[in-house]
Amino acid sequence: YFGVEWDDPTIGKHDGSVEGFRYFETSNGPTSGSLIKPEKANLGINIFEGILLKYFKTPEEQTKHDEKDQKLDQYGRPFEIDENAYFETIRKKHKKMVQFVGFDKIWKQINNLKEIRAISLFNLKISDLGPEDALGMVLPKLSILSLEQNLLYSWDQIYFIGKELPWLDSLQLTGNNLEKPKNAAEVTQITVPLTKNTIDVNPREAFRNLKTLILINMKLTWEDISNIIPAFANIEELVLCKNHLYDAENLKIGEGDLQKLLFLNVEETGLKNFADLQPFSPLPKLDRLVISKNELQKLGQFTGFNSVTQLSAENNLFEDPFVLHEMSQFASLRSLRILHNPFIQKFGIAHIRLRAIAENKLIQIVNGTQLGRYDRKDSEIYYLRSTFEEYFKIVNRPHYDYDFEDLMKYCDTNHPRIKELIQKYGNPYELIKDQDNSQQKSQSTQKQSVVNLKFIAGSGPLVGKDPIKKKFPESTTIGWLKNFSSKTFKIPQSKVVLLYHTEPKDPFIELEEDMKDFLFYGIRNNGEIVVDESVLVKDK
Repeated sequence: YFGVEWDDPTIGKHDGSVEGFRYFETSNGPTSGSLIKPEKANLGINIFEGILLKYFKTPEEQTKHDEKDQKLDQYGRPFEIDENAYFETIRKKHKKMVQFVGFDKIWKQINNLKEIRAISLFNLKISDLGPEDALGMVLPKLSILSLEQNLLYSWDQIYFIGKELPWLDSLQLTGNNLEKPKNAAEVTQITVPLTKNTIDVNPREAFRNLKTLILINMKLTWEDISNIIPAFANIEELVLCKNHLYDAENLKIGEGDLQKLLFLNVEETGLKNFADLQPFSPLPKLDRLVISKNELQKLGQFTGFNSVTQLSAENNLFEDPFVLHEMSQFASLRSLRILHNPFIQKFGIAHIRLRAIAENKLIQIVNGTQLGRYDRKDSEIYYLRSTFEEYFKIVNRPHYDYDFEDLMKYCDTNHPRIKELIQKYGNPYELIKDQDNSQQKSQSTQKQSVVNLKFIAGSGPLVGKDPIKKKFPESTTIGWLKNFSSKTFKIPQSKVVLLYHTEPKDPFIELEEDMKDFLFYGIRNNGEIVVDESVLVKDK
């Protein structure tokens, strides 16, 4: 009998022990093992048989193909449907067959394997790679190889691929269950499974041109990854989704390794502590980091990751928006994805987006949406004002009577960027000082809430006339302001454009959001508004 441990732990009958006698041990659960007779075992095929099965037609198939009516597309080109080739649509959640145009041309290219540059051998039960020099002779120009869901079992086989295919650019090994690897830096020889011959191979040299390595769902640990990294020291993309990366203490990256790495994906690896990834932090070119579909509740304090511009952290356990401030530790962050986290449901997607922008100074894209012209200013003012209101609610104080120093202490802990934003936009709830009686305080409060504005005609019949000065409550909305400007300057309200600045040296900003009030745009006393019918040109 053969002792078998199944990938699906529910289809076996035991854990390698039968009637009190242990034949072997399993690691995948109490029902993941079986004993099967040798004649019932499929030990796999070699890679050349796999190529024949996937890409070559038998004489009977070729005759049948020649005799049948060819299907033509709308342009008169012949095409076929390969039922084994499909893609999964995002919205409809179903698999759609791929239509190949010019299929005969593809067959001609495949039949001339020496010219082929990409090949996919998905789920063909390949367990052997042939004798030495054969693979390189048959596929000398191959740069993309996918061996997903096969029966490869040894890292010696993987290093053998690198020796045979020196021009390999991308290698996909997803779903192969390999033996525990030795430290690749110490490997000097490998065994060719077919011949059992030992040959000299330096893994560091074997994959010198490889840029993309995909190792999804292979039961790898950080110890395994650390051992194989020296063989793939020059890769630019590393995908490690759905592996068993729980042993962070074993993650080690040697000096000089992964210096070209641009992209790291550790989705669905059970990551609970972002500090586990700290060994990757010094990498000088790491640009994109994917930590989605994990169990992170926060990021905590960390150092490095200075070149990361894109972060995907969707489907984690973020409940406290303070994690958005922690993300500001990525000094170069430009793009952020944070959907499907608990704080979205708790605070609303708009609040989380605005705070993410306010907390991260260089952000340009949030959840796939590019920032608009005024999004940064709007977000920072919103965050500033909402933080004050959050504090007022906690201490149960009105906006005109609170302890500013206590507020700053609260912000130091919970909203560290607020001091900077106050310097930038001012205090949205300025305290009234030196007023002793309630009547004076009430009058001062009323006075403080009135904003004096100067209006200048940029177009229309009042161009060149003296500016118009008027007082407004600071709660006035932009929509009401447009209505006033339309009547005063005799411009149709639908065409009114309001351009505001506080000081003559300040650039104008357009007041676009009708439902926003003065506080939202930071409109202050003695500000100036140009009433126009078109956006102000740069030389105004």
